[in-house]
Amino acid sequence: MKRKVVIIVSIVVAALALAAGGFWYYRYQLHVYEPEMLEPEVFEDVEYDTDLLIGLWQSGSVFYRFDYDGVGRTWDSADDILEEEAPIFEWQLDHSRFTHLHNMELNGMIPKTYRLTQLDLQTLVFEDDFGNVFSFEKVE
Repeated sequence: MKRKVVIIVSIVVAALALAAGGFWYYRYQLHVYEPEMLEPEVFEDVEYDTDLLIGLWQSGSVFYRFDYDGVGRTWDSADDILEEEAPIFEWQLDHSRFTHLHNMELNGMIPKTYRLTQLDLQTLVFEDDFGNVFSFEKVE
């Protein structure tokens, strides 16, 4: 008789453990959201006019030139680099996602992705994934 009670108690404890495990799994595992699924573009679906981006932009000694054909140049006049010597990159603007594709001689294309936060006739502001904000004024 004692043996039957021990077996019944063991079965009840095992059933309770399974029920508690199932409850925990349902409660905490099924509702965990993957951070890579929640991208900022989902929340800020702002479309910018690419024509406003075309031209020469300046912030201190740093310059960016964006052309209609999706080609751009960037240089820093403090490093004695002129526009003609500046490295060329390709740019793309999709809603607020602003991508620069730099062609490296040894490594191929290196993408730099930014989030455009302001673009009008005089101001260009974008930021990277690390929270660095880049603000430029239109020169021409």
